Amino acid sequence: MGSRLEELITEHGVPGAQVAVLANGEVRDEVAGVLSAHTRVEVTHDSVFKVGSITKIWTATLVQQLVDEGLLDLDRPVCHHLPGFTASIASRHLLTHTSGIDANHFFETGRNGDAIERFVVALQAQEHGNPPGVAFSYSNSGFVVLGRLVEVLRGKPFHDVVRDHLVTPLGLRTVATDADEAILHRVAVGHDESGLPVRRWAVAYGTAPSGSHFAMSARELLAFARLHLDDPKLAGLRTLQVEDVPDLGIGVVGWGLGWMLHRNGVVGHTGVSKGQKAFLRIAPAEGLAVAVLTNSVHGEAVAQKIFTEAGLTP
Repeated sequence: MGSRLEELITEHGVPGAQVAVLANGEVRDEVAGVLSAHTRVEVTHDSVFKVGSITKIWTATLVQQLVDEGLLDLDRPVCHHLPGFTASIASRHLLTHTSGIDANHFFETGRNGDAIERFVVALQAQEHGNPPGVAFSYSNSGFVVLGRLVEVLRGKPFHDVVRDHLVTPLGLRTVATDADEAILHRVAVGHDESGLPVRRWAVAYGTAPSGSHFAMSARELLAFARLHLDDPKLAGLRTLQVEDVPDLGIGVVGWGLGWMLHRNGVVGHTGVSKGQKAFLRIAPAEGLAVAVLTNSVHGEAVAQKIFTEAGLTP
């Protein structure tokens, strides 16, 4: 894949990329290009790319762990744990984007440990577009509510829960939950339509910390994917919950609990964040997973070619 990846990013005007493949129990990863067209620093295997909304699967995993421990009922209104929140919204609505909460609310809540709590308090005062359970409406803000639920039930900030329950147990080293953690690594910078580096690395932390803020390497993203293949308690997250969903241009035919469902039993998620595009696809029946991380708005064309060659529905 090494020379092939170089060819693909050159063909589609993508400055840099990482690809990792999990097959037959082994992970192979390849890298190509540069982290920034300005600095020309080369992409390495341990470089970190923004994974955008793939963050949501990490949050969904933390929620499922709470369910497994008997601390959370997906169908019980979240106001049971978050007093004052909309009474009819349950965790299942949030995981399936059927809560009726608009896609993006922008509140300046800072970057401290109370950022998610303050966001949810501000969100409580907003009107929602639809009643819960009526229609699919993709919502970053809804996943911030799930992040707050995780905080309350674990009694610690969301990023600490991520460390304690996923990052450390999996032995991961490149996972960054915010920009302060990311700058300790070789970090990819997003690029716009013209190929120039973007001027902002991420949206404000308080806007979507548990919905689209993570960064990591492709290899470590697949270590997380392996957890989902190996742990039968997580398989329920991949079950069909919502059929009537928009294609979103990436071949989605249904929605699970956090997961996008594609054709032929393939599941995954896509992440878009300030000039970076990330893609994760898993074929559970074959034990196959592929991650493609790119630092360009043109990254989807590269990912589609790789998924097709791997036998996965793009």
